[in-house]
Amino acid sequence: MKKLIIFVLVLLLLVIPLETKASSDDPSVPYETYTIGPKGRRIKTQTAYDPAGFVSLDIDLSAPEALMIKDDVIYVADTGNQRIIKLDLEGHVLLEVTHAQMLAPTGVFVNEDNHLYVADPQARLVLVFDENGDLLATFDRPTEPIFGRTSPYVPRKIAVGKRGNMYIVGEGSTSGIIQLNHTGEFIGFFGTNITGMTWLQRLANLFNVEFALNIPTSASNLTIDEQGMVYTVSPTDFKRLKRFNIASIDTLDNEYSAPDLVSVAINQIGNIITLSSQGMITEYDSFGNMIFEFGGLDSTGNRRLGLFVNPVDIAVDSNHHIYVLDRTTGTIQAFHTSTFTRTVHQGLLSFKEGIYDVSQWEDVLALNEMFALANSAIGQANYRLGHYDEARHYYQLAHDKTGYSNAFWQLRYTYLQNHLGTVLIGLILLLAGTKTLKFVDLKYQIYAPLRRTKKRLLEVRLMFELSHVYHMLRHPLDTLYNIRYRKQGSYASATILYGIATALAVLIAVGPAFIFRTVDSETFSIIRHAGIIIGLIMLFVFANYLISTINEGEGWFKDVYVGCAYALAPFMFMAVPVVVISYGLTYDEIFIYQFLHTFMFGWTALYVIIMLKEVHGYNLRELVKNILLTFFTVVLMILLIFVVYLLLFQVFDYFGGLFKEVIARVGR
Repeated sequence: MKKLIIFVLVLLLLVIPLETKASSDDPSVPYETYTIGPKGRRIKTQTAYDPAGFVSLDIDLSAPEALMIKDDVIYVADTGNQRIIKLDLEGHVLLEVTHAQMLAPTGVFVNEDNHLYVADPQARLVLVFDENGDLLATFDRPTEPIFGRTSPYVPRKIAVGKRGNMYIVGEGSTSGIIQLNHTGEFIGFFGTNITGMTWLQRLANLFNVEFALNIPTSASNLTIDEQGMVYTVSPTDFKRLKRFNIASIDTLDNEYSAPDLVSVAINQIGNIITLSSQGMITEYDSFGNMIFEFGGLDSTGNRRLGLFVNPVDIAVDSNHHIYVLDRTTGTIQAFHTSTFTRTVHQGLLSFKEGIYDVSQWEDVLALNEMFALANSAIGQANYRLGHYDEARHYYQLAHDKTGYSNAFWQLRYTYLQNHLGTVLIGLILLLAGTKTLKFVDLKYQIYAPLRRTKKRLLEVRLMFELSHVYHMLRHPLDTLYNIRYRKQGSYASATILYGIATALAVLIAVGPAFIFRTVDSETFSIIRHAGIIIGLIMLFVFANYLISTINEGEGWFKDVYVGCAYALAPFMFMAVPVVVISYGLTYDEIFIYQFLHTFMFGWTALYVIIMLKEVHGYNLRELVKNILLTFFTVVLMILLIFVVYLLLFQVFDYFGGLFKEVIARVGR
């Protein structure tokens, strides 16, 4: 018992990772810049946008809420002063728009005709002005019955399409974005956020218990691009950034977005720029892949260059420079693209124009070899040029499994086209040769030396015991009977089988083809993974034996230990073929790999259940009870070991600190 506890404690020390802290090594700006590196991780990169200072405003802003840039002209919703300010990029006032009906503007948009649309939640109006600031129209609450009598109409943000359709983010508008046509008629709700249900809500619904309604969250902000795609940001738990087409279908497949998003903008090449209330600025390409992330809040509350106090809106000019509006300080801060970012943008622009220039992205890699987007772009360029092997290499560096799969499919297709006949002939010759050798062996006994060698090996008791793992596949009941009652299994053979199973468990984790591998082969710890497998198996065996002694099981500890090892036979025989087969499949054929994977573990689990029934002599009810109690005991033992580990860690930490204190005092 003591040895088992010591073993598990040592195992935990091996598998529990230690904390590490990343340090900043770029003091030139007050924030770090991150990108997506290999394996989809966020990594530090060169500064993407340099703080260029505050826009020198000719006037003071009071609690501004909205910012837009069109044709390098800045439009600001100066909410506290009840006006819209039109500025050039240097901050000189070009126009001041006011009106008696404008009470607290929080949203601003300028269309192709330079008509100014203003969302005012206090006035509950959308106001439209011409380029000279004269009022053209106002749109109040829609009167169409489809809008609903109780639906709120409190416009906060607005975007306008080329046909004049207005997309309005309304306060409390949980049905989605309010869509009006150019005359103000209600068209429908657009881009509704989908809500999920918690397990507690599902349980309440199951028993018809009244529970708080799960109401969709309204969007925080929106914008629209040249193609009429509407982008929204929402304070949801997932999928915070969305891109809706004209059919109100989200077409953006992005896995990452910062929390607490408050604004979104689109630059000249279609990249998406988002801003969070925590001051984080994130740039994505048009496919939703994160390119850069930087920014932060100024904890001192001062106007510190590059940081914010209360960022509320973001915009981009024609040179891809970013501008951020701060509500509390009433300032607009500019960020200019670095040389590195301009190189990345040029590469993305070339791709959009159908130019696949590998050298552009090689320049990016020369600056940051871990830049995943560059590797993926080079892979895509090579793919378009028909260099599929090179494309596969760069896709793997970028951890782009879809691209890797497409390149592999092309290579496999080409290989089969050129060698399918040879492969089929080889298989036929192999089958014919095998049959011929069997026929010759019947007449001339050519395999006799091999049979004699096999017989001598089986005379060795350990080899004889190990050979039963093959019979376990075809005759599990007979094999288990022989192991238990005829003593044809031992601790030694079982331990060897556990070692083989552990090695194969490591193989099944790190060995499959790249597109099916779920672990990082570079950081994967063989010792840690093997330790976890061995530890869990030993806990299961020990827990099952304890439960069986209480529930009148017939098996001894040796029976459970040995029987469990042989029950792993399906896994031991299928692991290698599953790994090998994975190297011939693409992402589209993942169901084959998943089926083999599931079948392998399902078959193994079935044999473990059969083993427990035969070893302990249980009926079905007793067997189910034994299995459930075994898993419950395993969980309790893991929790107990974890608590002991934490206590020991605290003790060692205390005495370590005490020892350092004593050394420090003695040194004085």
